[in-house]
Amino acid sequence: MSEAIKQGKGPLVAVVTPVYNGAKHVEAAIRAVQAQTYRPLVHCIVDNASTDATPDIIARYANGAVPIVTIRNPETITFQQNSNAAVGLIPPEATHFRILHADDEMPPTAIADMMDLAATSDDVVLVAGAERMNGVDRPHHFPPECSIYEASNMLARILSDEAHIPTAHVLVRCDAIRRDEEFYPNDIVECYIAAAWRTLSRGGRAGFVHRYNAETRRYAGSGSLIDTFAHTVKAVLWEKLLFIEWWGPACLSNTEYKRVLRRFLRVYYRRLLWWAVTGSMDMAKRDYQRLSERGHRAGIWDFIESVAVWPYYLFLKRIAKPFAPPRWPADAKPSTW
Repeated sequence: MSEAIKQGKGPLVAVVTPVYNGAKHVEAAIRAVQAQTYRPLVHCIVDNASTDATPDIIARYANGAVPIVTIRNPETITFQQNSNAAVGLIPPEATHFRILHADDEMPPTAIADMMDLAATSDDVVLVAGAERMNGVDRPHHFPPECSIYEASNMLARILSDEAHIPTAHVLVRCDAIRRDEEFYPNDIVECYIAAAWRTLSRGGRAGFVHRYNAETRRYAGSGSLIDTFAHTVKAVLWEKLLFIEWWGPACLSNTEYKRVLRRFLRVYYRRLLWWAVTGSMDMAKRDYQRLSERGHRAGIWDFIESVAVWPYYLFLKRIAKPFAPPRWPADAKPSTW
C-alpha cells in the first residue's frame, strides 16, 4: 500500500449505492463502506422511494466515520435511472467512484487495493478485482503475473477468454463520466456491463486486483426492478450480442472477432431451439427475426452445428478449461511502471 493511502492523504473516492427496499441487506453494505481502510471516502446513497425500513437504516449511520450523502426519490424510478442518480451525488472533488449494490459487500481493504493500482498512472481509467459470489470465488482468467493492462487488452480478454470482471464492483475514474451521456445507459438491462465495456473501449489502462475484492449476493428476487423485465424479454442474451458487435471489431483481430461472434451465435441458436421446444415459440420467432435483421439469418445447418458442438463446448468449459491463464515464462514482460 502506498504511503499516501496509508496516511489517508489520497484523493477523495466515492462509493455509490442505489437502493430500493433494501432493509434486509443495506446495513451490511453500509458497514462494509464504514469499515474501509481507505481515506478520504464518502458514501453516496439514493433511496428509490423504498416502502420498507431502508430510510431509517440509512439515517442510523448519518454520523459514521465515513460521511454519507443521501437523497430519497419522491417516486420509484428505473434501476438504471436510480444508478445514474447515485452517480450524480458524487462530490465534484472526488477523482474515482465505485458502485456497491445495497445487497453486496466488500472487504475492508477493497478501495485501498484498487486505488493503489489506480495511482500507478494517470491513464488508469478502471480497476476491477477478484469476486466472490455467495462466498465462492469466481474464476476470472486474468494472469496472476500482471495487474495492469491496456484497457483494450482487458476488453479483448473478456471477449476472447471469457475473462470476468465484476462490473457492479469496478472502480472508475470520475472523468469517464461524460456530460453528453448517461453513464449507465437507460435503455439497456445490463447497463453495468455496458458502462464498463464502453469505458474500456475508450482507451487508457486498466487494473486488476488479484485478491478478494468484492462479495456479490445472489438470491431469489435479487434483481428487484430489473428482474421481471430481464426474465420477460431475455434481454441479457440479446444485449451480449450487441456488446460483441459494438466493441469487438475494434479490440480484436479480424479472425478473432469472427471466432468470438460465431461462438456466441452458436449459443444463441441453441437458445432459440430450446425456446421453440419448451413452448416459447413466440420468443424464438422474435429473436430469430431480430438476428436476421442484424445479418445473422440462421439456416438449418447453423442449428445442426450449434447442437453438434455443444458436447465439445461443455467439455472445454468444465474440463479442459482453455481460458485458464498459463504460467508465464520467467522472462515474459508484464506491464510495469
